Amino acid sequence: VSPAALPSQVPPTSTGILPMDLREHQLQHELVALKHKQQLQRQLLIAEFQRQHEQLSRQHEAQLQEHIKHQQDLLALKHQQELLEHHRKMEQQRHEQLEKQQREQKLQQLKNKERGQESAVASTEVKMRLQEFVLNKKKALAQRNLNHCLPSDLRYWYGKTHHSSLDQSSPPQTALSAYNHPMLGTYDVKDDFPLRKTASEPNLKLRSRLKQKVAERRSSPLLLHSERCQNLQFLKSLNCFVFAIVGLAGLPLPSPTVSKLVRGHRPLGRTQSAPLPQQPCGQAQALQQLVVQQQHQQFLEKHKQLFQQQQQHLISKVLSQDYFYMDFAWWNLQVCALCWLVSVLHLFHVCPHVCFLWEQQTLLLEQQRIHQLRNYRASMEDSSLPGTLAGKRPLFRTQSSPASASLPMAVQESPVKHRFTTGLVYDSLMQKHQCICGNSTIHPEHAGRIQSIWSRLQETGLRAHCEVIRGRKASPEELQTVHSEAHVQLYGTNPLRQRLDCKTCSVNPVFVRLPCGGIGVDSDTIWNEVHSSSAARLAVGSVVELVFKVASGELKNGFAVVRPPGHHAEESTPMGFCYFNSVAIAAKLLQQRLNVSKILIVDWDVHHGNGTQQAFYADPNVLYLSLHRYDDGNFFPGSGAPDEVGSGAGVGFNVNVAFTGGLEPPMADAEYLAAFRTVVMPIAKEFAPDMVLVSSGFDAVDGHAPPLGGYKVTSKCFGYLTRQLMDLAGGRLVLALEGGHDLTAICDASEACISALLGNELEPIPEEVLQQRPNANAVSSLEKVMETHSKYWRSLQRSASTLCCSLSEALQHDVEEAETVSAMASLSVAQVFVSQIKAL
Repeated sequence: VSPAALPSQVPPTSTGILPMDLREHQLQHELVALKHKQQLQRQLLIAEFQRQHEQLSRQHEAQLQEHIKHQQDLLALKHQQELLEHHRKMEQQRHEQLEKQQREQKLQQLKNKERGQESAVASTEVKMRLQEFVLNKKKALAQRNLNHCLPSDLRYWYGKTHHSSLDQSSPPQTALSAYNHPMLGTYDVKDDFPLRKTASEPNLKLRSRLKQKVAERRSSPLLLHSERCQNLQFLKSLNCFVFAIVGLAGLPLPSPTVSKLVRGHRPLGRTQSAPLPQQPCGQAQALQQLVVQQQHQQFLEKHKQLFQQQQQHLISKVLSQDYFYMDFAWWNLQVCALCWLVSVLHLFHVCPHVCFLWEQQTLLLEQQRIHQLRNYRASMEDSSLPGTLAGKRPLFRTQSSPASASLPMAVQESPVKHRFTTGLVYDSLMQKHQCICGNSTIHPEHAGRIQSIWSRLQETGLRAHCEVIRGRKASPEELQTVHSEAHVQLYGTNPLRQRLDCKTCSVNPVFVRLPCGGIGVDSDTIWNEVHSSSAARLAVGSVVELVFKVASGELKNGFAVVRPPGHHAEESTPMGFCYFNSVAIAAKLLQQRLNVSKILIVDWDVHHGNGTQQAFYADPNVLYLSLHRYDDGNFFPGSGAPDEVGSGAGVGFNVNVAFTGGLEPPMADAEYLAAFRTVVMPIAKEFAPDMVLVSSGFDAVDGHAPPLGGYKVTSKCFGYLTRQLMDLAGGRLVLALEGGHDLTAICDASEACISALLGNELEPIPEEVLQQRPNANAVSSLEKVMETHSKYWRSLQRSASTLCCSLSEALQHDVEEAETVSAMASLSVAQVFVSQIKAL
């Protein structure tokens, strides 16, 4: 019932006056009506609310269903992608396994093939190339002088056995070879080699000593039984072949007439000491032919007897020993005899096919001899005598030695005269020190560093203006001037080539497996079992050789392009890419051999040279000055605090310019020039050294990441620093490469330093660098150094006034100070003159 339907008022009575009870009843009735009206409105509102709530619920449920469906679609798509990826990986694995099985089957087929079967079929192109090679070889051999008599061949083989390919120096040299295969390298006659006898040592003594050295390696498990059997079979087949050809000695030889002689050969004649016969020409030729045939037959019979003895001796050794050892003297005699027989066969026009077989056999024997010689050289390398010093003549055979009858007298070479200019030393063998993983991009210290520097010097022409000297390997005695004997034996010798003495080597090397799969002595310093020891010794020996030539006056100054670096290597600990401290060893040897009294070592590598500091911490004759990033000990290696001043008599001779403050802002040219102007050069001039060595690391150059340096020094700044150091010690200055891992940065810095060493005009310092003052962190660091060392060096007190100045302000201050001193000196002279006049 709607509210309008209710009566709003009661009809009046006939009298017009409502009684009181009726009026009260009417009010009650209106009140009930209002309550009923409110109840109806409430019900309407609740119904509307429920309707809207149901509508919203349905909308929310629809959205939720849609979202769930979308998520399910995404999950299904992701699951499908995972299935596809898994299927692809399974297919790849199956493909790899199939390829592996095929390779193993092919390898097994090769292993199980019969001896008469061929391992591969050469293509037509390969066969044509081989035929062309053989024809060229025969043509070259026919044109070459074939006077292969026994003495000349022995001289040739003696010269060939001086060195192995491991000692090949850079830049490579070229030489002529008796055969058309690549030469392993030519070497100077003066170089030491273990097979060369001394004047006082008899043949039998040397032979027994060599056999004793090789006998120590006979128990090596590296040689398999199958290889020994193959070597024995090869020896027997070779003997049969040689005996078959030696049997040609009984054949009648044709007359060596002039018309049948091979071009370039001279018929054997009489000796100069015999009287000249007065006989007709025909009789002389007949007699000459008879003498030649008798000489050839006697030599072949003698060679046959010697060959039989050597055969019995070698076969007995192979059967009784586990290691197949070839006597080098037998190899030399064998190959020389073959070369001589080839010349004889050519001389008397024996069948060309037989001559060709002999030439091929000679080439094979030479290759075998070189292979044996390389193995022997590797075993004797570390046990050989130390290299001879410059100026000393190596030992040769004396003329009274039993072997001198077949060897020519060694030609005494004149000493090499170097130009008085900047010296460079470099050897490509140092590039072989690299991680076995083969990935140089993940190793900051890699072979490309020195290779890039050497290429830059060649491209810019600086190398042509320098004197390139030949490096050498440092001897164990030289390494032990700084490092312990155990350290030298562990990292200066190769266990694959020499058995270490357990008594002297009490410490075992601790190697770790690097994340790349290689081997190292720590997480950064890689180790190559074959090449690291040789490269480290060559780096030290090259620096020593260059330093000695500069100290003795043969060269003006020098720069050593070497690796691995050395200034982190301590007495018994390799670290930071370093194994042997090249600069410290060179300084020790200068003191011991040349009696150099004062040596200055400047280390401007961004890392502190903890190894060099340790070596001279108590030595007052060596001043060590290091500029490095310190950051309160939070930067590698953590040493090099300003208060580390030395110990004992060496107090004050260890100066650490330790920059702090991190890279906010990084140090740059202004800070390094200020350090040189206020600390380095004043102390160095007061010390007055006789020789200056620089551990020249370039990892402070702009371009290095914060963990490797992070500073912003320009490469040209190191040229300015080098030019300042050239004013010390009469210009006797040697820089040795240490750190630096950005190739562009180290190439630019090396170029700038070598240009300064050559005396070339350097580019002027930029105006902004001249006007820039050192930052607050650098000033604070230099103030600590000056406060610590001012009591040891008086020169620091004068330079303290210009510490906060820019380079131009400091130069202006020096000019004004010089003018003031000059004016005061003139005034004092005038006063003295006036007083003298008054006295008169």
